[in-house]
Amino acid sequence: MRAFGFLVAVALAVGLGAPAHADAKVEPKPKDARLVLEAGRHSPGKQSPPTQGGNIKTTDPKPADAYCQLDAGNEVQCYPETFEQPADEDEAELTEGDVVRAVRELGLPSLTVQIQPGEETLVNIETIFYTNPQPFERSITLLGFDVDVVASPVRYTWVHDDGTVSTSSKPGRPYPAMDVTHRYRKPADDVNPRVDVTYRVRYRVDGGAWQTIGQTLQASGPSAELDVREAAPVLTRP
Repeated sequence: MRAFGFLVAVALAVGLGAPAHADAKVEPKPKDARLVLEAGRHSPGKQSPPTQGGNIKTTDPKPADAYCQLDAGNEVQCYPETFEQPADEDEAELTEGDVVRAVRELGLPSLTVQIQPGEETLVNIETIFYTNPQPFERSITLLGFDVDVVASPVRYTWVHDDGTVSTSSKPGRPYPAMDVTHRYRKPADDVNPRVDVTYRVRYRVDGGAWQTIGQTLQASGPSAELDVREAAPVLTRP
């Protein structure tokens, strides 16, 4: 009996220490997963934005007020907390000079001088000059901007081709008006007068306020052909 009781006691002790089910498995408690990276490169001064999101911990010391992230090469990069995206240096900016160059490439109207009495005139008589202004309005795309351009004549320079010039604010008119005239003092063949027009240019960008270009632009007109004759007195009977 004593031996039986000893065996029962041993069996109970073993049973209490055994698992409740024969097929039960005891899994060890997993440790907390934690990513610890050794910095391959430490660049606190780099100002490029990170290529991968998510903050990480690093065993490499980092500057104060900075955060670190993995770059495309799986290297640790640290950035100041006050990081700002640098301005785009390639962003287009339209200037007045760009508009001036565009207007010159377009070409302002060159006006043809009109002469009366015609292809021939006489010495010491009032020869009439005039021209017909043309409106200039263009809408162009310049550096990605929609630009409206308007040019208006402000001065006419009359080149007589006898060594003299005159200016006026008006384009002149045909006879009987005599707004712009010139007297040739001596006879000449193949005189080539012309008129050069000075324009004031205004423009606006993307439908904004109109702006006036600080400089004027000039367009030279084509030359005309004129002969200057000397009239000879002729006696006639009344």
